[in-house]
Amino acid sequence: MTAIIGRLTLIIVAPFFVLLLTNAKPGIGLVWDFANISGLFSAVFMLILFIYSGRPLGKPYYDGKFFMNLHRDLGYAATALAVIHIGTLLTKEPLTLAYLLPSASWTMQSGMWAIILLIFALPVSLPSVRKKMWRTQKSFKRWHYGLSVAIMLLTLLHIVGAGFYIKEIWKVTFLSAVAALIIFLPLLPRKPLERGDGPRKRNTGILASWLACCFMVVVILLAAGYALLANSDLPYE
Repeated sequence: MTAIIGRLTLIIVAPFFVLLLTNAKPGIGLVWDFANISGLFSAVFMLILFIYSGRPLGKPYYDGKFFMNLHRDLGYAATALAVIHIGTLLTKEPLTLAYLLPSASWTMQSGMWAIILLIFALPVSLPSVRKKMWRTQKSFKRWHYGLSVAIMLLTLLHIVGAGFYIKEIWKVTFLSAVAALIIFLPLLPRKPLERGDGPRKRNTGILASWLACCFMVVVILLAAGYALLANSDLPYE
């Protein structure tokens, strides 16, 4: 468990420092910055879903329920952060509703379609629903992966096109390279899992749910902390 906590922490915190705190820009406003950073963390969670795709891994040596729940609940967290992003902006400035209209720029349109597809993916991915829609697990996985890639690409277009925080060429290149690498991870051949000492630890699904919940709280605190720091007079650059 220690290893997976450390790995998730690194995946979440590294982009935060590299993309947001390097050559940091002055804040736009407390609420505005909090909402936008929440949206960025939603994208980070989406990328993590490609790493922890629900398939059992060698570490931690837990049963399959742990990895399935982790994938599912990180997906819920990504969606919740995206809703916080949109909901907070609409509450703070109702005029941003224009960003959701067909007349909006391609940058905002890509973000709108990303959240629509993300919300659509949640119910149809539930076991009780997907078994009725797809005959085989293999067919569902192909569809799910394709939809996930589309959501991720639309999200990246939205982030880069908006250019609020990530507009330097090196930041765009870094984000694009990391995202491309992670998106292709599920397509790479997997070596056989090494068998641990004894059977996998069972009844660990609840641990995954708690882990996803804790990391969601952490990123909300990071978003709030960034908003406070960016809108303060402290020399944080």
